[in-house]
Amino acid sequence: MPGLQKIIITCLSVFGLLYGPRSFAYTGINAGTTIVLEHSQYPPAIKKYNASEAYVLYWGTGFGAKQLQGTILRKDTIINYKKFTESFPNGTGFRLVYSTGDNIDSVYQLDAKSRITAKAYNLGNGKLHILAFDTLMKKVDEFIYNYAEKIAAMANTRGKSAGGEGRSLELLLRQYEIYDSYDRNNYALASVWILSIGIDDYGPEQYATCKSDARSYAEFFRKQYTLGQNADLHASLVHEYVLLDQNATREAILDALKDIARKSSLNDYFIFNFSGCSNVLKNDPVNSGTHFFPYDVIVVSQASSGAGLKNRDSRDTSDPYKKTISLKILQEHIQAIPANNQLFISEAGPSGKFKTEFIRTLMQNSPEVASILNKNRIIIVPNGFGYDGVSCLGTFIAKGPINYYITSLDSANIYDLFKEESRASPIAFKIKNKAWNCRSFKEEYFDIFFERKFLKEYQEIFVDSEGQSRGLKPKAKELREVANISGKQYALVVGTDNYKGTGWKKLPNAINDARAVRDELERGYGFEVQLLEDKPLDTIYRAIGEYYRILQPGDQFILYFAGHGDMETEFMDDGFIVCTDSKSRDDDPTRNTYIQYIKLQKMINKIPARQILVMLDVCHGGVFNQKRSDPVRTLSNRNVRQFLADQSQYTCRKFLSSVGTDEAFDGKPGEHSPFANLLLQVLRARGNTSNGIVTLSHIFSVLQTASMNETATLKISPQKDGFGKDNPESDFILIPVQNTGDKQ
Repeated sequence: MPGLQKIIITCLSVFGLLYGPRSFAYTGINAGTTIVLEHSQYPPAIKKYNASEAYVLYWGTGFGAKQLQGTILRKDTIINYKKFTESFPNGTGFRLVYSTGDNIDSVYQLDAKSRITAKAYNLGNGKLHILAFDTLMKKVDEFIYNYAEKIAAMANTRGKSAGGEGRSLELLLRQYEIYDSYDRNNYALASVWILSIGIDDYGPEQYATCKSDARSYAEFFRKQYTLGQNADLHASLVHEYVLLDQNATREAILDALKDIARKSSLNDYFIFNFSGCSNVLKNDPVNSGTHFFPYDVIVVSQASSGAGLKNRDSRDTSDPYKKTISLKILQEHIQAIPANNQLFISEAGPSGKFKTEFIRTLMQNSPEVASILNKNRIIIVPNGFGYDGVSCLGTFIAKGPINYYITSLDSANIYDLFKEESRASPIAFKIKNKAWNCRSFKEEYFDIFFERKFLKEYQEIFVDSEGQSRGLKPKAKELREVANISGKQYALVVGTDNYKGTGWKKLPNAINDARAVRDELERGYGFEVQLLEDKPLDTIYRAIGEYYRILQPGDQFILYFAGHGDMETEFMDDGFIVCTDSKSRDDDPTRNTYIQYIKLQKMINKIPARQILVMLDVCHGGVFNQKRSDPVRTLSNRNVRQFLADQSQYTCRKFLSSVGTDEAFDGKPGEHSPFANLLLQVLRARGNTSNGIVTLSHIFSVLQTASMNETATLKISPQKDGFGKDNPESDFILIPVQNTGDKQ
């Protein structure tokens, strides 16, 4: 499967399986390649698959020597697989291609143990249907890869024609990586993730339409997504979580949100509906405000002073209010979902303030932070109390009013709500017009809130008045010139999952985080990235030393670490990064096999580049500069060119850590750490609402606001500061490339 390699690789990357590093400009760095395997040399483990062609996925150095020809290789074809594996043991798996005549039908990806990790089916028209699996053959990802768009973008960068579809797929499948996390987020057809909750049974409090509303929403959004499309193909992209009554427990709801956060991608749709009961809880000092009530509790009474709740299990004597879901907790789980297009519907509003509270909470009470993240969120909620049925021209309908108005849409597609205003406004008008024609209420019952429209108006009112740039955004090249970033952008990204030293447990996500950060810096911001996975201390030091040798004042440099961190407060009073070959604390009390912060700081400070950023997603990362960071300083509203011109005078030496002196949270396997998740969301927003730049202050604003939520879900306490030759007025600047042809 020549084209699946990259496809599979992204899936392997996400789920922590084998993944070979990319090539890098420096000599001695491992590179990945694919090598044709002659039919007669197929090992028994892959013969049973009866593939038309097979490729060996290999990474390492030393490959390609002329003396191999005729004995192990014939050009790029392995003619002696046994000798090849003896000479080059770094094979990461196989790619099997199935063809009919000259047409590629499908591709299988196998790991080094010959287990299927992914399958790809050629849909024609430049698309592949990809399914990825874990080691137990459980499906962990499924999407439609529009590889033609990627090939066209690559061809545009090089000034060449993309070629025919068959030739493009053949070339793609010969790449070591078919796709990476950037491709997964930007060249995949959008999937739909629907979480629809309906609870009628609250004990003494009973409803009639919540369960049916939840079902109808799921059915409606599924059908709408397939309108005018290949129904079977698009139906595979719709993922429904319909939780009704006893299945709608607190645990089940939060687990569904976590699953969606783990599986969804940047250009997907997330649709959330809660049909049930809620109320304002005033006796909880941490999570005051509106709470949604899952099936775990029964409602004894609803009053203006709050709800009277009991545990559904009469034997449970714990506080029933702890089993509810506050808007704050809901927001924390939603902010972990990477999907840009998000729709929230609820008729559970207990008061006239519900709409305002819902909107403010989802936006984290900060238009500035919401603007940085640039989500395309739409919120449809009542202006007052929600109703359990609706009258239309005198006829009672057993549906919630909002449900009836939305699901009655005809000759329109609800997903146009996410499009530009000229397409979204007519859909919103049709929904509201249905309510008006029904004469259901004397006053306006509900509202449709467009976050991007609100933020645009907010910017015009509060930002443009202070000199915000108007008109077209300047190109990346122009912004770099103004900021005096005349050279190249380099990044060293280090991820460590596996540790030899006793006491350092294997991490599930550090390498996964490092790969995703690499992909975004490389593809979105034009950085030349070196990725080090599970590398020893000396390799990391050598890489840093190489940057000291080659970087120039006009260059930029980012150093990113994901893994274990340590701190010693009695003798050395410093923090450390744990490497894959670091010894245990008992065997190395002076931490000679660790990267010491003070030593790292001195090395980084000597690098000639004017702009340097160190990011530490490790335990005790805030110890890097031995002091607490200053409060967040957001980007000035001055003209962006003036801001960059000012910054061009300053030397920048900044660090950013996920925590201070605390333990860092790596997250569950298959997920990003909370720090990496939010960092990636800011990077992927690509400064669309800040004149095409992203600054460290932007990133820190999002992290700091998230950390101020008073629950323990996020487990981050970000720290930011300068070190070495840093000018306190400086800010690290990231300038996205507008397109692949803009990378200069």
